[in-house]
Amino acid sequence: MFRLEPGAALLARLHARTRLTMLRWPGNRESATQVVGILIGNAVKHADLGAPHDERLLRLRLAIAEDHALLIDVEDSLPEFRHFERAQAGEIGCGLWTVRRLGGALSWHLREDGGKAVRVRLVPGLVQP
Repeated sequence: MFRLEPGAALLARLHARTRLTMLRWPGNRESATQVVGILIGNAVKHADLGAPHDERLLRLRLAIAEDHALLIDVEDSLPEFRHFERAQAGEIGCGLWTVRRLGGALSWHLREDGGKAVRVRLVPGLVQP
């Protein structure tokens, strides 16, 4: 869990680098940590800052799928993702476009508690240096 504040992206990158080493993920760890930083940074920038203090948290989950793909999930309390398709295409900002350029397959869904989760799937051989 990370607080919804400016330093969260850097802390998340450090956490991810350590976690990826522990998981022994065979892909490009630098690219993966860059993706984590982008996702957390976007969540800090766009998540609902009007949420109650105890709900101003982000959850980062890293998991390895059976096919060795890295699954990166970032959850926040905002129940929408405006302009998701345009953001991926680089029409709005460059963060999600960069994630795609690094080989990430993006998706998002609503969570049962009313927030959302953004997922990136990175396949080891497809991640760009």
